[in-house]
Amino acid sequence: MVPGGVLMRVLHVHSGNLFGGVERILETLASSWRLHAGMEPAFALNFDGRLASRLRDCAVSLDLIGPIRARRPWGVRRVRQALVEVIHRRQPDVVVLHSSWSQALLGPAIRRTALPLVRWLHAPEPGIAVLEWAAARVRLNLVICNSRYTCHASDGRFPEARRTVCYAPVSVPAVRSDRAAVRAACGTRADAIVVAVAARMESWKGQAVLIDALTALAADPRWHGWVIGGAQREGERAYLEGLKAQARRGGIGDRVTFLGDREDVDRLLAAADVYCQPNAGAEPFGLSFVEALGAGLPVVATRLGALPEIVDETCGILVERGEAGLVAAALLHVMNPATRLTLAKGARERARSFGDVPSRLAALAGALELVTQPRNTVSRTVLQ
Repeated sequence: MVPGGVLMRVLHVHSGNLFGGVERILETLASSWRLHAGMEPAFALNFDGRLASRLRDCAVSLDLIGPIRARRPWGVRRVRQALVEVIHRRQPDVVVLHSSWSQALLGPAIRRTALPLVRWLHAPEPGIAVLEWAAARVRLNLVICNSRYTCHASDGRFPEARRTVCYAPVSVPAVRSDRAAVRAACGTRADAIVVAVAARMESWKGQAVLIDALTALAADPRWHGWVIGGAQREGERAYLEGLKAQARRGGIGDRVTFLGDREDVDRLLAAADVYCQPNAGAEPFGLSFVEALGAGLPVVATRLGALPEIVDETCGILVERGEAGLVAAALLHVMNPATRLTLAKGARERARSFGDVPSRLAALAGALELVTQPRNTVSRTVLQ
């Protein structure tokens, strides 16, 4: 709530041209905001795509302010003006940006409205140098970090702003019971131990390490692999084709099914047995890991980034980066029925702490109240 007990109106500004973890978080905010009656979201996107379609389905306030390119200053001015008109019409109490791109190109227009400006930091590493330079010139009132890892790893960026940690709200769906039908549709035996990964087609997500690990387990007839996720950019398409060729070279091309971009990831995870995403780079949060835990899947992953905050010994195994042999050994251990049953129980219990959407929304509202209420000093706060 903002001062006086009035509903807090939050405007989220984002590009909307791709669809990944950030976009799924925005979809959850749109679909679940009524679980926390003190905060109402609205959205302003540059592009009309999959995210915009999902937000329309949630019946929330959505404005398309037009595509923007840094190399076309006249277009930047036009989109900035469109955003200011949205702000005047929607009357938000605070504006939240979700990327350096939005901060650099749209932040100056928001600053002129005198509204509190918040950056939700979804990854600690800076991006393109010139873009980060431009973003750094836009003063922020608050930085929300998506994990303790992101908070610590980004220390020194945005020194003028308050900083807080809020784990993203993750809607964990109920586990469905149509495992047999899903497996049949995917051409997978009913009795196979399905090892799944659901991630963007980017090399740091570790799909190549997983295929190497499964190749090392080729003599074990029990498993079948599912690679969930489609390519959205040219580089991702090349990476995906390389993964398919890698599986064929390893002699497991018929045991690894590439399922592409799917709208029913929750059904696929519920029909799997193990989630394995051995990242080659640090995961800033790990939305897919929380969703896998919610489906009752033991997790095999690398001990990088925020994953130790999410996965512990009760629900999975963390190994060192890039070690396909260690991943294979961990998978072999988890394939033991008794081990898998114990870890599956722990996975569901662990997911409840991250999948409690009302408490996550309450934490987010509490963080935003730091800048929607009067303040006299700059402080650093960590919220759970």
